[in-house]
Amino acid sequence: MNKWVLAACTVGLFIACNSSPYDGYKRLDDDVHMHLHVLGDGEEVPKDGDSLLFHLRSGIVGGEIGELLSTEEWYAAKDLRKGAFGNVLQKIHEGDSMSVIASVQQWPWQTLLGDKVVEVPDSGMVQMELSLVRIGTEAMRLMENERLRTSEPYIYERKLIHAYLKQEKVPFQRWGSSDMYYRLKTPALDTIAVKNGDVVTISYRGKNMEDGIVFDDTKRNGMPLTFRMGDKDQVMKGLGYAIEILREGQEGVFLFPSEFAFGEKGVPGIVDPNMPVVYTVRLDKVERAPKHVK
Repeated sequence: MNKWVLAACTVGLFIACNSSPYDGYKRLDDDVHMHLHVLGDGEEVPKDGDSLLFHLRSGIVGGEIGELLSTEEWYAAKDLRKGAFGNVLQKIHEGDSMSVIASVQQWPWQTLLGDKVVEVPDSGMVQMELSLVRIGTEAMRLMENERLRTSEPYIYERKLIHAYLKQEKVPFQRWGSSDMYYRLKTPALDTIAVKNGDVVTISYRGKNMEDGIVFDDTKRNGMPLTFRMGDKDQVMKGLGYAIEILREGQEGVFLFPSEFAFGEKGVPGIVDPNMPVVYTVRLDKVERAPKHVK
């Protein structure tokens, strides 16, 4: 059965299915409503291993379309297969365009928004206009990643960071407006922040974000690192920021973008250029600098 015959069957099913309160829409399950705009030439629906290039615009029903989201992005099919998008991926083909109306809670906002800052309402019905521009295989996705790595390293780096955040089961906190994220694992023994002039002893373990290979470990190197805060070129920038956040006796996990780690040069044979890294850092001891008496 070809695509156009299937389309005719779909039109027939519109009549047979439960009516939708939205004019021209077909009611699916769980109060999800779909209206097909354009049929593309694609024959296959997406599989979980595929990468999908979607053009998306969304807004609260009755409001302005695009006010919540307006983007064209690649997404992993397996990350979208939930809620309203679960229905979409069962029906959409490359080149198809449709509108889908579902409650706010039905949409996978964390996946759709990535690092975009959007205030999503707690309730209401959302209309999503979407077009499946392209279906990419895993091999195509890897080729695209390699292209980004070489031609747009900043974009590739941010993709790695947000993919890592997505896979973690515990939330991370963003450090200001930077691309550094952290979470504290243990309570502090002291509440006083480290200041310049204090002598600190730290233990840490660093690994590549992309492949998880450990490349830096004070335990493996034989001893923790001790130095005076404020002295130049003691540790990389990210470790300095980590010490500012930690309190004595406290441990945390830190995601350092390359600008806070090994930068555009990386470490030959160890850390690739423009590569974010993951460090577990413990502030073992703080020797406070003596106060000057006037």
